[in-house]
Amino acid sequence: MAITNTRLTTITPTTVFEAVGQQAITVMYITNTTSTPVSFNMFVINSDDSVGAAFDNQVYSAVELTANDTYVISQEKIILDSGDLVDVEANVADCITVTVSSIAV
Repeated sequence: MAITNTRLTTITPTTVFEAVGQQAITVMYITNTTSTPVSFNMFVINSDDSVGAAFDNQVYSAVELTANDTYVISQEKIILDSGDLVDVEANVADCITVTVSSIAV
């Protein structure tokens, strides 16, 4: 099992996870560490996709996080092949940290 932490320092899509081999994401925590309300979008991108983060691969849209709140994604497991990406973008820079827990399958 592996854990990665990524701070979203800009408002552009940021890669928070890249699969190495076949991996399953077991849980994700999207945490607003500030007193400012923010929202985020999440994209799951196939390694063959030349478009990148776009509406075609958006899985969460405009999810609101109140001050000092955490959104947990744990009910569905995401199975990724080598080179597949998870990107997240926020509407306010430097407010969100994304933690991803994954395991090889």
